[in-house]
Amino acid sequence: MAMTRNTWRWVLAFVLVPLAAWGQQAGAPGAGTAAAKENAPVAAAERTDGSGGEEQPSLADTGFVHNFLFFGADLSSRYDDNVRQTNSGRVADTGFVVSPEIAFRREGGRVRLALRYRPTMLFYRHQTAYNEQDHDLGFDGSLRATRQLSFRLRTDVLDRSGLLESFPGPAVLPGLGPPAHLNDTIVTPFANQFEDNSRADIAYELSPRAEFGVFTTYMLRSFGQPARFAVALSGTEGRSAGARYIYRTSPRTTLGLVYLHEELHIDPRTRLALDAPSLGLTLALSPRLAVNVYGGPVYTRLGDTLLVPFGPFVTLAFPHNRKDWRWAAGGGLTLREGSTAFRANASHEVSDGGGLLDAVTSDAAETSLERRISRQWTVEWAAGWERNASLPSALLQGQLQGEYGRIALRHPVSETVRAAMGYEFERQRGNGPAPPGADFDRNFVYVTLTYRFKNIPLGR
Repeated sequence: MAMTRNTWRWVLAFVLVPLAAWGQQAGAPGAGTAAAKENAPVAAAERTDGSGGEEQPSLADTGFVHNFLFFGADLSSRYDDNVRQTNSGRVADTGFVVSPEIAFRREGGRVRLALRYRPTMLFYRHQTAYNEQDHDLGFDGSLRATRQLSFRLRTDVLDRSGLLESFPGPAVLPGLGPPAHLNDTIVTPFANQFEDNSRADIAYELSPRAEFGVFTTYMLRSFGQPARFAVALSGTEGRSAGARYIYRTSPRTTLGLVYLHEELHIDPRTRLALDAPSLGLTLALSPRLAVNVYGGPVYTRLGDTLLVPFGPFVTLAFPHNRKDWRWAAGGGLTLREGSTAFRANASHEVSDGGGLLDAVTSDAAETSLERRISRQWTVEWAAGWERNASLPSALLQGQLQGEYGRIALRHPVSETVRAAMGYEFERQRGNGPAPPGADFDRNFVYVTLTYRFKNIPLGR
């Protein structure tokens, strides 16, 4: 499904040529994919898989701008102490990152449309064989058929190589939100990767306080070429469907009930099916403080096949199937007080193995703090922990644990340009049986200039 190289060249030309002709508007630099943003009460009830979706506290203005065409670009220079992304034969180098973006958003009457395309390219000074590219294309369309009935379709396509970071763009596309996601807590070093996450929703407003909806998702992750290590990577294709009921009991309290059925096909022979009812609660304790929790049982059915060679020409296949009851739960806290914004969340879920493992239980925790230390300077700190362990019933056992952290200092240079500098680290280790080549440490420092070209209004 990935685009050909010539197609990407034409798309890049379409993005880069207009960039030279337009003025600029400020934006916030960063690393890593931007967190999904949804309506907090609804997202909390849907969060059966712990993928997030809650509102993010931020000192920057993240409100949607309607009816506009946007051009922007991020330019970054960095020093990376592990370009090859392996602890065997570490090589350091300096690199340059270019990340332009074009975005379109239109809202009028009953129809809303949004489209975003963002390529990100990394060029190393000496280790040119490890140059990387990302391509991120997103679409969000909705139709309000009546006052009570609405339809929505969202998709996000990502084509990337290695550990390249993408920069968050303007608030054009809300995140898909749970449960349309695959496991993103496992790093597959230097593997070309293609992802397609799509979701369709139908919602009906039963009353001013209550809403009922159904949804279906499609998820695909494939690896276009083997990793540079001797690691067999497993692609994943998944489909899910479910229903949700949201009820606002008071202006500060929202309850939600979600039922999810999901089926994952993990290459080459693993099948995971799960049914997960979940109850969620969101409490707005004050205008600045919100807490959400969710959880419920998960009924899993895992199917695998054990292959045993018998002689030079015969291989015997032994099916292995097991059913289990497990659980999924999580929660989060968001706080904004004056010049400080704080966020913390944790989750436990059953998911795919991110390409290195089969079916796993995944635990994750993250916390971040953003503080404006003066009128012109803002500092951000974040840290996270992740652990993935194969289901006990899986034939192939393994564990992976990772930690990451970052600190960044941001400063607006002008109304159209922002600067940032920071430090980041990533670490991943196999505990017990784990795929070879998955262990690595990585540290890098960077300086970034973010340009935001003036929005082109599209009228009312």
